[in-house]
Amino acid sequence: MGKNRINKIVGRISNEIVDRYKLYDYRNKEIVQSLDLYVHVAKHAKEFENVDSFNNTLSSIPEIISNPYFVYYDSLRNSLLYFKKIDETVCTVVKLNLRKNKDTYVATVYPISKNKIDKYIELSYIVNR
Repeated sequence: MGKNRINKIVGRISNEIVDRYKLYDYRNKEIVQSLDLYVHVAKHAKEFENVDSFNNTLSSIPEIISNPYFVYYDSLRNSLLYFKKIDETVCTVVKLNLRKNKDTYVATVYPISKNKIDKYIELSYIVNR
Protein backbone atom coordinates (compact mmCIF):
# COMPACT_ATOMS: atom_id res chain seq x y z
CA MET A 1 0.00 0.00 0.00
CA GLY A 2 1.10 3.55 -0.69
CA LYS A 3 2.69 5.36 2.21
CA ASN A 4 0.73 7.93 4.23
CA ARG A 5 -2.57 6.55 2.94
CA ILE A 6 -5.46 5.03 4.78
CA ASN A 7 -6.75 2.18 2.61
CA LYS A 8 -9.21 -0.64 2.96
CA ILE A 9 -9.57 -3.71 0.76
CA VAL A 10 -12.97 -3.63 -0.96
CA GLY A 11 -12.57 -6.64 -3.24
CA ARG A 12 -10.44 -8.71 -5.57
CA ILE A 13 -10.32 -9.07 -9.33
CA SER A 14 -12.28 -12.24 -10.05
CA ASN A 15 -11.02 -15.15 -12.13
CA GLU A 16 -13.97 -14.65 -14.50
CA ILE A 17 -12.85 -11.08 -15.31
CA VAL A 18 -9.18 -12.10 -15.54
CA ASP A 19 -10.06 -14.86 -18.02
CA ARG A 20 -12.56 -12.82 -20.06
CA TYR A 21 -10.18 -9.91 -20.60
CA LYS A 22 -6.89 -11.88 -20.46
CA LEU A 23 -5.65 -9.87 -17.45
CA TYR A 24 -3.64 -12.78 -16.06
CA ASP A 25 -1.19 -10.58 -14.10
CA TYR A 26 -4.14 -9.30 -12.02
CA ARG A 27 -5.55 -12.68 -10.94
CA ASN A 28 -6.93 -12.35 -7.40
CA LYS A 29 -5.31 -8.88 -7.04
CA GLU A 30 -6.69 -6.83 -4.15
CA ILE A 31 -8.71 -3.71 -4.94
CA VAL A 32 -8.36 -0.94 -2.37
CA GLN A 33 -10.35 2.15 -1.56
CA SER A 34 -8.59 5.14 -0.06
CA LEU A 35 -9.77 8.39 1.47
CA ASP A 36 -8.76 10.03 -1.83
CA LEU A 37 -11.83 8.43 -3.41
CA TYR A 38 -14.13 10.94 -1.71
CA VAL A 39 -12.37 13.82 -3.48
CA HIS A 40 -12.93 12.20 -6.88
CA VAL A 41 -16.51 11.15 -6.20
CA ALA A 42 -17.48 14.59 -4.87
CA LYS A 43 -17.47 16.02 -8.40
CA HIS A 44 -20.16 13.45 -9.34
CA ALA A 45 -22.28 13.96 -6.19
CA LYS A 46 -24.87 16.18 -7.90
CA GLU A 47 -25.34 13.57 -10.65
CA PHE A 48 -26.94 11.19 -8.14
CA GLU A 49 -30.72 11.25 -7.66
CA ASN A 50 -30.35 12.22 -4.00
CA VAL A 51 -28.02 12.16 -0.99
CA ASP A 52 -29.24 8.73 0.13
CA SER A 53 -28.44 7.23 -3.26
CA PHE A 54 -24.97 8.80 -3.18
CA ASN A 55 -24.22 7.52 0.35
CA ASN A 56 -25.73 4.09 -0.32
CA THR A 57 -23.59 3.73 -3.47
CA LEU A 58 -20.38 4.59 -1.60
CA SER A 59 -21.14 2.09 1.13
CA SER A 60 -21.98 -0.55 -1.51
CA ILE A 61 -18.61 -0.51 -3.33
CA PRO A 62 -17.60 -4.01 -2.07
CA GLU A 63 -20.97 -5.36 -3.29
CA ILE A 64 -20.57 -3.63 -6.69
CA ILE A 65 -17.15 -5.25 -7.14
CA SER A 66 -18.14 -8.71 -5.89
CA ASN A 67 -21.48 -8.93 -7.69
CA PRO A 68 -21.59 -6.59 -10.71
CA TYR A 69 -24.25 -6.54 -13.43
CA PHE A 70 -21.44 -6.24 -16.01
CA VAL A 71 -17.70 -5.43 -16.09
CA TYR A 72 -15.93 -3.70 -18.96
CA TYR A 73 -12.15 -3.47 -19.45
CA ASP A 74 -11.02 -0.07 -20.74
CA SER A 75 -7.61 -0.85 -22.24
CA LEU A 76 -6.82 2.81 -23.00
CA ARG A 77 -7.15 3.79 -19.34
CA ASN A 78 -6.11 0.36 -18.00
CA SER A 79 -9.25 0.32 -15.87
CA LEU A 80 -12.13 -2.00 -15.09
CA LEU A 81 -15.61 -0.47 -15.10
CA TYR A 82 -18.00 -2.30 -12.76
CA PHE A 83 -21.71 -1.65 -13.37
CA LYS A 84 -24.50 -2.38 -10.89
CA LYS A 85 -27.89 -1.06 -9.85
CA ILE A 86 -27.92 0.08 -6.25
CA ASP A 87 -30.58 2.79 -5.84
CA GLU A 88 -29.75 3.80 -9.38
CA THR A 89 -27.38 2.25 -11.90
CA VAL A 90 -23.76 3.19 -11.19
CA CYS A 91 -20.29 2.69 -12.59
CA THR A 92 -17.36 2.02 -10.27
CA VAL A 93 -14.00 2.59 -11.98
CA VAL A 94 -11.08 0.46 -10.75
CA LYS A 95 -7.67 1.63 -11.93
CA LEU A 96 -5.33 -1.29 -12.57
CA ASN A 97 -1.71 -0.94 -11.53
CA LEU A 98 1.12 -3.44 -11.48
CA ARG A 99 3.99 -1.15 -10.52
CA LYS A 100 5.72 -2.09 -7.32
CA ASN A 101 4.09 -0.60 -4.20
CA LYS A 102 1.18 0.74 -6.24
CA ASP A 103 -2.36 -0.35 -5.51
CA THR A 104 -5.14 -1.41 -7.83
CA TYR A 105 -7.73 1.03 -6.55
CA VAL A 106 -11.25 2.46 -6.85
CA ALA A 107 -10.75 5.69 -8.80
CA THR A 108 -14.32 7.02 -8.89
CA VAL A 109 -18.02 6.13 -8.83
CA TYR A 110 -20.84 7.80 -10.74
CA PRO A 111 -24.40 7.18 -11.97
CA ILE A 112 -24.73 5.90 -15.54
CA SER A 113 -27.63 5.30 -17.91
CA LYS A 114 -28.72 1.84 -19.07
CA ASN A 115 -28.08 3.00 -22.68
CA LYS A 116 -24.43 3.75 -21.91
CA ILE A 117 -23.98 0.34 -20.27
CA ASP A 118 -25.55 -1.32 -23.33
CA LYS A 119 -22.96 0.47 -25.49
CA TYR A 120 -20.14 -0.89 -23.29
CA ILE A 121 -21.64 -4.38 -23.58
CA GLU A 122 -21.76 -4.08 -27.39
CA LEU A 123 -18.21 -2.73 -27.45
CA SER A 124 -16.95 -5.62 -25.31
CA TYR A 125 -18.35 -8.12 -27.83
CA ILE A 126 -16.65 -6.29 -30.71
CA VAL A 127 -13.30 -5.94 -28.89
CA ASN A 128 -13.27 -9.55 -27.67
CA ARG A 129 -13.94 -11.18 -31.05
